[in-house]
Amino acid sequence: MPSDTLRKVEPKTFCFVAVRLTGTSIKGLGDGEISLLAHILADDGREIDHSQLNELLLLVNKDRMGKPMFRFVFGGACRVSQLEVAVERYQKIAMLRYGNFVFAYRILSRIVDEDEFAAELGSLCIEGDSTGAAYRARAQKLLEVENIPRDDTPLVGYLSATQIVAEAGRSKLLRVAAKTMGEVSSWNAFEEVIRELSNPEEQLAVFGMIRNYQSRNPDRTANDFAAYITEVAPEIERRHARLQQVQSIATRNQDIYLTWDHMDVYFATSMRKAWEFADLYDFISGLMKRPAIHELNVRFFDPTQSYTGNRVDKGLVESLMLKRAKCTVYSVQDTDTLGKDSELAATLAQGKPVIAYVPSKPEADRLVELLQEDPQTVLERLRFVLNADERFMTDMSAQDRTFVAEFRALTDFAHTVVFRSVPERQAVETFRLRHSSEMKRLCRLIAVAEKRIYDSRANTLKRFHPLGIQVNLATGVANGVMVVRSFDECAALLRSILTDTMEFDLVEDGSMWYLRERISGSYFRVVTKNTKINNCFWNFYLRG
Repeated sequence: MPSDTLRKVEPKTFCFVAVRLTGTSIKGLGDGEISLLAHILADDGREIDHSQLNELLLLVNKDRMGKPMFRFVFGGACRVSQLEVAVERYQKIAMLRYGNFVFAYRILSRIVDEDEFAAELGSLCIEGDSTGAAYRARAQKLLEVENIPRDDTPLVGYLSATQIVAEAGRSKLLRVAAKTMGEVSSWNAFEEVIRELSNPEEQLAVFGMIRNYQSRNPDRTANDFAAYITEVAPEIERRHARLQQVQSIATRNQDIYLTWDHMDVYFATSMRKAWEFADLYDFISGLMKRPAIHELNVRFFDPTQSYTGNRVDKGLVESLMLKRAKCTVYSVQDTDTLGKDSELAATLAQGKPVIAYVPSKPEADRLVELLQEDPQTVLERLRFVLNADERFMTDMSAQDRTFVAEFRALTDFAHTVVFRSVPERQAVETFRLRHSSEMKRLCRLIAVAEKRIYDSRANTLKRFHPLGIQVNLATGVANGVMVVRSFDECAALLRSILTDTMEFDLVEDGSMWYLRERISGSYFRVVTKNTKINNCFWNFYLRG
């Protein structure tokens, strides 16, 4: 039994312990029973065995328990002074397994066979092997996924692929038009050639590219544009070829993920923009290289390394990975999509742990990163904070509000990009030099807002979000999301989940019991004290 400072146990204290053990109040206890309790409990160092504890329980009008439960909760025997500590440990187990103290005691106390008791409890997440020996003893994979570099990960996304394929076709059309046109300098003649070579739907996009070029280069001719197309087209074609190569690698990677005999971790995320792929790549690679995880030989599904061309097949693959993985790591990014939220809810509905990683980066570090981004990305970050941060405009000075409202160069640059699938390095560098001070000022404001947004999201997910607590559909047990803010916290928590060595504090307030996970400080299990809800929920839930 856990050691504890010996202290006198009053009859009132034992009654309190009995209520916590059984989940029901004590009724009909008279002065005579209280007097007998006081006599028995007077010796704090006295050991209580199975039969004696049952006598005490019957004395306060509670049902007895079988030997398997006694041994599991109290050991072979326990001192009177240690009853509270043992029952608190039992409450944690009851919340983990059943989510209901009454139901837990009713089931466990009646089991008389040790093997049946062990089977009923199943695998708990608190009594595993912290060394991770079982993971390290695994055989090596027969097949390993081929790493797709960070900068190429957007190529496994549908939006990026669609844009690259479309622009490759438009580039080819423009090159053919340029050759057909010859040395004619008229924009009208050039556009007439395009009309002859393309359909009306394609013309709208191509003419939009021409208008962008003209806006940025008002003095250039159609021949200049043709020369520009000739210069940039090979890079567009290389990007298109790389797209096909990456998708082939990612498709093979998916087949390998499907064949692995183990699947431990599923990474849930929203990836629409290129930086979201890069951010997730950095997070997964940084997390899985942490010593606490790397030594365990963990198998994980990385969506930045996998590709499925058919959306139905993609859904089937991801559903299988969610089903097989022991836990889900939910990366909180700019866009919380239906798909990502569904993956979080589906994991909790299976009774599995979910870790939500919410970035927490110093504003100065984030400023440096933003200044290295291209203007289009910075503009998208600005739009994000304008939409997500209600305080973005109100908290800044009047001068900064005026600056943000009047700084149009960023929008003008982004709106005059001709090809979005390849970087315009020279144009970007020219823009950065011309607007260095303005970009530094704007990026600092964005960094401050991002920090505020992610702090708020972490707090909301941890304390208020309706998805933060979900019910296990099979058992009715309420599961909570665990929120972390750093790679090290995430690695430590993930290791404790994988090795079944999680640690909890039992917390109680006027309306609820909570199991608070120690690394994240998040509520992992909850039990309501609302008698009506509790009674009706458990009367109906497991009979449905």
